Amino acid sequence: MTRSRSVVAVIAAYNARETIAAVVTRVLHHVPTVLVADDGSTDGTARFARAAGAEVIGLPQNRGKGNALRVLFAEARRRGLSTVIALDADGQHDPDDIPAFLTVHRDHPDAILTGSRMRVPGHIPRHRHNSMAVARFFISLAANQFIEDTQCGFRLYPLAMIESLSLRRERYVTETEILLKAGDSGRAIRSLPIKALYPPGQPTHFRSVPDVAAISVYVISYLMVKWGIEGLRPGVVNTYRGPGTARDRFSFSPGWDRAFEVLTLCACLPLTMAYGAWYYLARWCGVRVLQSLARSEIPVGRLLFSVLLLPALLAVSIVDLVGNRLRIHPDLTTGFVRRYYLNPWTWR
Repeated sequence: MTRSRSVVAVIAAYNARETIAAVVTRVLHHVPTVLVADDGSTDGTARFARAAGAEVIGLPQNRGKGNALRVLFAEARRRGLSTVIALDADGQHDPDDIPAFLTVHRDHPDAILTGSRMRVPGHIPRHRHNSMAVARFFISLAANQFIEDTQCGFRLYPLAMIESLSLRRERYVTETEILLKAGDSGRAIRSLPIKALYPPGQPTHFRSVPDVAAISVYVISYLMVKWGIEGLRPGVVNTYRGPGTARDRFSFSPGWDRAFEVLTLCACLPLTMAYGAWYYLARWCGVRVLQSLARSEIPVGRLLFSVLLLPALLAVSIVDLVGNRLRIHPDLTTGFVRRYYLNPWTWR
C-alpha cells in the first residue's frame, strides 16, 4: 500500500524503552514519518525510538499524555501535514491496523476515526470492559453520537479539526475532551474495529482511580453545562462553538475548574431531575428543548434514569471491589452495566 505523505504517526511515550522500538519499526511500514514525544522519560526511551527510525521531541519533564499530544499536534501542523494517527507506545495497538484507518479516512476526510476494541469483549479484562462501557454511555451523550470505544487511544485526527478546538485538559482527559468538543460542535466521529492487545506483564501509566475520576468528573460537568444550554436555547444540539463556549465558559483557572467540577458532581442528580422535568414540561408546551436527548432512539426517561443510577453503580462497584479482596468475586457490576449502560443507540 502506498504510504501517504500528508499523514504522520504520533506517539506520546513515557519510560517505554521495552516496547517503543518495535512499535516505531512496525508503524514505519505504513507511514513515512513517526514523531515521538519523549515525555520526560528516565529509561532511555528517546534513544531507542531514534534508533528505530522515529523523530523524537524531548520534553524536559513528565507532564502527561495530554501535553505530549498537544506538542505533537503542533509539530505536525508546523510541518504542513494534514492528518495524524495517534498510537500508544506500550504495544497495545497493532500498527497493521493503520491501513484500515487510511482507507476510511479517504472516504471521510473530515471525521475523527477511533479504534474500537468493543467487538471482542472476551479479549478485554472484565472490569476494564465495564468501565469502558460506562464511559462510552456518558461520552456518547455529550458528543451527540454513539462512539463505540471512547477510551481507545488509537485514533486518526484531521489537524484542521484539532485546530478548531481549545484543548485545556491534562493527562488522559485530553483524549476525552477532544471527543466531547468535536462531537458537540457537529463533527463526525467514526469507529472501526481494531485488535485488542494486552501483552502479559505490560505496565500501564493509566492510573485506574485518579485518571478514571478525572475523566468522569469532567464528562459530568460537561454534560450538566451542555444540558443547561440546551434547556435555555430551544432547538440547539451543538453547544460547543469554539474557545470560550459551552464548558469552557467555566474554565477560568485550574483551581476554579476543580471547584466547578466538584460543584457539578454534587449537583448532577438534582440537576438531571430538573432537566428531565423541564424537558417533559417544555415538550407538553410545544417547546423543543434538550434536543440532543430527544434525538436518541432510546427513550429520554431511560437515559436520564441511567444518569440517576450513578450512586447505585458506585455502590455496586465498591461491593465487587471488597468481594474481590475477600476472594468472593460477586461480579455484580457486570450485570448492572449490561442492564443500564450497554445502550448501543444510534442517532438520527
